[in-house]
Amino acid sequence: MKKTLRNITAFNVILILAVFFHSCASFDKELINPNPLKKESLNELNGKYGIVHNEFDSIHIDKEHNYNRQIWNSNNFFTEIDRKLIKDTLKIDTLNTYSFNLRVLSPKKLKVEYLENGKIFRERILKTKLKRDGYLYLRNKNTQFMLIPIIAGTIDIKKTRLTKTEKGTLVFDVANFRYFAALIFIGDTRTWKYRQEYEQIE
Repeated sequence: MKKTLRNITAFNVILILAVFFHSCASFDKELINPNPLKKESLNELNGKYGIVHNEFDSIHIDKEHNYNRQIWNSNNFFTEIDRKLIKDTLKIDTLNTYSFNLRVLSPKKLKVEYLENGKIFRERILKTKLKRDGYLYLRNKNTQFMLIPIIAGTIDIKKTRLTKTEKGTLVFDVANFRYFAALIFIGDTRTWKYRQEYEQIE
């Protein structure tokens, strides 16, 4: 009984901290939306895109101390959306070609299809929300936990949103905050904020 109460208490503490640190995973207010979306223009997101982004970070690429290059350069749209915290679930074979289709089903739902050599091998339906800033926000397991009650735990908060440039490139913004606690004390916190752009193929 006592062990169960300890586990519940630890989980509650982690949950409270997750709510408290949720604001840490916020987007830069200075980040400009190149093409604000409206309810009637969401179909602009529909299309086929290359799965690997054009640049690892189209906003901070010129910064002198840019640690995002080392951490995120190998990411692709599949790993960004899949939300696997421990290991990646897609190993890209350089002999094959990869892409993904986006299709807006409604202002609250988005369909993603992943293709290998032109054939769909996985698809997902994501919950979405169109906000006043003209971005389509993805509700995709935004807050996740990896924890051993009482001993150690990690909270990973990742917010993502979509829009497009006037040239038709898909804009994918990420604000990621990770908090690690050991015995309820803060061990480490990390924040990543970056923008990726994906070329439209069709």
